[in-house]
Amino acid sequence: MNSKKEIILSILLIILLIYSGLSYLTDLFTDSIELNVAMLCILIIVGIWVLYSYLKRAHNNLKAGDKLFNSLVNSTDTVYIMIDSKTKKVVYLSGTSEEILGVKEDTLEDTAYKILNIPVIKSELNNIEKEEYTSQMLEYDNPKYNYPMWIRIKLSKYKEKNNEYYIIQIIDSTKEHDHQHLLITQATDIKSRESILNQITAKSYDFEININVNLNSFYLKYFKKDNLYLGEEKRGNYKEGLDKILEYVNENDRELVYSNLNIDRLKEHFSKYELDSVVIRYRIGNEIKNNPWIESTIYFLIDKGKNTVSILSKNVTESLESIREQNVMLQNALNDAKLSNKSKTELISTISHDIRTPLTNILGLSESLLSKKISNDIKEDITNINDSTNEVIDIIDGLLDTSKIEKKVIEKEEKNYSLLKMFKNVENSAKEYIGNKNIKLNINMDNNLPIILFGDYIRITKAINEIVNNSIKYTNEGEITVSVRGEKIDTNVKVIVEVTDTGVGIEEEKLKSIMNSDNNKGLDTVKNLVNLLDGKLEIESKVGEYTKVTLSFIQRIVEDNKVRELITNSKKAEEFSLKGKKVLVVDDNKLNLKVTKRLLESYDLDVTLIETGEECIDLIKDNNSFDLIFMDQMMPGLNGIDTMNKLKKLNGFTTPIVVLTADAMQGQKEKYLNSGFSDYISKPIDKSELARVLKKFLKSQ
Repeated sequence: MNSKKEIILSILLIILLIYSGLSYLTDLFTDSIELNVAMLCILIIVGIWVLYSYLKRAHNNLKAGDKLFNSLVNSTDTVYIMIDSKTKKVVYLSGTSEEILGVKEDTLEDTAYKILNIPVIKSELNNIEKEEYTSQMLEYDNPKYNYPMWIRIKLSKYKEKNNEYYIIQIIDSTKEHDHQHLLITQATDIKSRESILNQITAKSYDFEININVNLNSFYLKYFKKDNLYLGEEKRGNYKEGLDKILEYVNENDRELVYSNLNIDRLKEHFSKYELDSVVIRYRIGNEIKNNPWIESTIYFLIDKGKNTVSILSKNVTESLESIREQNVMLQNALNDAKLSNKSKTELISTISHDIRTPLTNILGLSESLLSKKISNDIKEDITNINDSTNEVIDIIDGLLDTSKIEKKVIEKEEKNYSLLKMFKNVENSAKEYIGNKNIKLNINMDNNLPIILFGDYIRITKAINEIVNNSIKYTNEGEITVSVRGEKIDTNVKVIVEVTDTGVGIEEEKLKSIMNSDNNKGLDTVKNLVNLLDGKLEIESKVGEYTKVTLSFIQRIVEDNKVRELITNSKKAEEFSLKGKKVLVVDDNKLNLKVTKRLLESYDLDVTLIETGEECIDLIKDNNSFDLIFMDQMMPGLNGIDTMNKLKKLNGFTTPIVVLTADAMQGQKEKYLNSGFSDYISKPIDKSELARVLKKFLKSQ
C-alpha cells in the first residue's frame, strides 16, 4: 500500500516539477524576481524528495537482498569465506563456520584467522595455482563432535575492477562419506563382532582394556579378581593411562607393548583399515610373583563412526612353560641326533678310508706294471684289473655318500673323464651280463668324438649300463649295437648314444605306459639319471623285431682330439719330466708309500718317503727343503691337518702341501682346502689328477 502512495505522490511531484520548470522559464523573461526565487525553491524541494524516495527504496531492496543472501548461505552445509588476495584479510565469512568447523570467536578477524590456520585449508590455499580447485574428501577433527568430519575445499578467484579476492568454500561432506563407506563399515562391524564373539566363546580371559580412539578415553576391567596384573581398575585419558599400565610391565617388554598400543598406532590401524586382530605376549614386573606371562589379543571395531579397540588378556605362563619344556626335550633329541649323525659320518669316513687304502695299492701297483715290458695278454689282464678297481671305487662313492643315504637324492659329481675308457667299461660289463646267451655285442664309436669330457662320469655310465642290461634281458639271441656319435656346440658336445637290440620289442600301448609311469625299476632309474644330467631319453620299438633306446646329453669338451688318436698316443700325452724337483711323501702305510713313489718316479722326481707327521716336522727343521709335499690325513700321532699347521708356523716355510687321503666323501675336498691345504687328491690316486697337481706346482717353477 505504501508503495502505491509513493508512486502516485512521485507522479504528482514530477508534474509539479514540470509545471514549475515551464513557469520558471516563462517568468525568466519578466522582471518578477520574487516569483523566480519561489519557483527555484519549489524545484529544489521536489528534487530532494524524489532523491530521498529512490534512495530509501534502493536501501530497502539491498537490505532485503542481503537478508535473502544470508538466509540462503547460512541454510547450506557450506562455509563461505572471501579474502583480499593482496592484504590476506577476510572481507566476508558466512555464519555456518561455527556449526561446520567448530570455531567460535568474538570478532570476524579472530574467527577467520582460526579457520585459515587449519592445516589442510592453509596448505591448499598456499598451493592454489588455477582459478578453481576442488579437493578430495579430507578428514577434519571438529572439536564440537566426538567423531571425525569429512570436508571438501573449493578454491576460486574473483576479480572486481582492480581488486582480486579468494573465494573459499568449505563443504561438509560427512554424509556423503558415510554413505560411501556404509557397506564397508557394516561388513567390518559384522566381521569384527563375529571374531570377538568366537574368541570370547572359545577362551577365558583375565581382564579387558576398552579404548575409545576418537575420545582418547579407556577403562580397565578385570574378569577375575585374583590378580590385579595392571593395578586397580581404572578409566580416563588413555595416553596417561597407558603410562601407568606400562609401569606394571617388565621393563624388557615395555617397548613391545607401547609400540602396539600407543594411541597413534591404534589410529593408524583404522586409517589404513588394518582391522585384523593382533596378538602380543609380555611379562608382568616384580609386583606379581614369578613374573607371569600375559597374552593380549587386540580387536579393532568401527560402529557408526566410533573407533573402538578392545584388548582381551589372559595369563599364559603355564602354557609357555609347557612349550619351553617341550622345546628343551626337542633340542636334546636334536643334539642326540646330531651326535648320532656325527658318529655315523665318522664311521663311514673310516670305512671309506679303510676300503680305499688297499684299492690304492692295487691300482698303483697295476699302473706301474703297465709301464713295464710285459706281454699283451698280461697287459690286458692288468687293464681289466684297473677297470674293475675303478668300478669298485665308483660303487663305494655311491654307497658311502651320507647326503645320498640320508636325503635319498642323487647329486652331480662332475670331473674329467675319457669317453673311450667309459665305453670300454660298458663293453666289459655287458659281456659279463650276456654270459652264455647267443648275442653279439657291437660298440661303434665316431672317431671324431673328443677324447676328454667334463661331466658326471659315474651317472652317465650307470644310465648306459642300465639301458644295455635291459636290452640283454629282453634279447635271447641276435645283436645288440651301441652306437656313439657327437654334435659339437661351441665348447660343448652333444653325445648321442643309441642302443639297438633284436629282442622281443614293446607294444605301443605298453611303451606309452612305460614312459609315463615309475613302475619299471630299471627304466625309472635311467629316467632319474637322465633328469639329473639334463639329458633326453627316447624309445622306439616294433614287436618281434627291435627296440632302440636313444640317450643324449651335453658335456663340456676338455681335450678336442680324436678318439683314434687317443688309442695310439694315450701314454705319451701324460709324460713329462720334472727332473731336479724334490718331493716329500708322508704316509703311515708303507705299501702306499711304495705305490706313490713308483707313480712319482715316472716323472723323474727326487722322492723322499717318511711315515709320521713328527718325522716330517723334524726333517723340515733340519733345513731339508722340498718343492712339494704330499701328506696323508689319517696318521697315528699327528694327523695331516695338525702336521700342516705346525709346519706353517716355522719361519720361512712356504712349501705347498697337497693332502693325499682316502677320505673322499662329498664335501671333504672343500673341508681340506678350507683348512689350509694347497690342493687335494683322493685315494686311489688318479694319474690324471696327479699330473694336474704336478703341473700346477712344479712344471711352472
